[in-house]
Amino acid sequence: MNDYFYRGAMMKCFTEAQQIAATSTDADEQTLAAKYLTLFEEYEYDKYPKITHYLERQSIERADESYEDLDEVQFIRTHTDEAEFKACIAQLEQRAKEGTANERAASFVVQGELFILAHHYPEAVHCFQQAIAANPNKGLYWGLTGQTMHRFGWMPFDALGFLEQAIQLDPKNPRWQWNQALVLIQLAKDLQEPAFLANAAVTLEDALTYCREEQASLKAAIQTTYDEMENYVFS
Repeated sequence: MNDYFYRGAMMKCFTEAQQIAATSTDADEQTLAAKYLTLFEEYEYDKYPKITHYLERQSIERADESYEDLDEVQFIRTHTDEAEFKACIAQLEQRAKEGTANERAASFVVQGELFILAHHYPEAVHCFQQAIAANPNKGLYWGLTGQTMHRFGWMPFDALGFLEQAIQLDPKNPRWQWNQALVLIQLAKDLQEPAFLANAAVTLEDALTYCREEQASLKAAIQTTYDEMENYVFS
């Protein structure tokens, strides 16, 4: 359990704690499992949508750090006429209500990105979570949720749960590993716990190896994070 916890694999830690609580006769293990269960139930890990399969075509990040799934955001923003803009939003919302599961998910993720651009972060997270509910097998939806949570003030354990699922679905996308490492670094500083920092370093090294040649800007950002880790000194 501790190994999963310090690696940022919080859902795996939660699952392991559930199994130990149900089967172990060791008092120390039971005590530790109970602590983890209390923590993760506070963050509602037990209410996460379940990944149903790993056959989903995952989204590929472009060299400019964009995703095809979000191209509609830029299209909508090109409409300077208010009536046209409102019509686009109405169509987007209609798809979220009446479309197929994939159409609903695609609509919600676009809505979420629009909310981010408008600095409405709780609404953005809500939309990304609705996208996950409609299609829990798309790493992008989990990843955007965790990334937004980390950037805009949610607790680290909120962000890590979603980022872990993104990595489970799309294990070679360096963005989600980078974000996971950033949260681990935050925990290392907040809790003065070097184990988080050590695992963040390993995660960043993995992320760098997964960057494609054309992903120069993302790789540079990850490398900067890695290089700056030496500045963290624990008292």
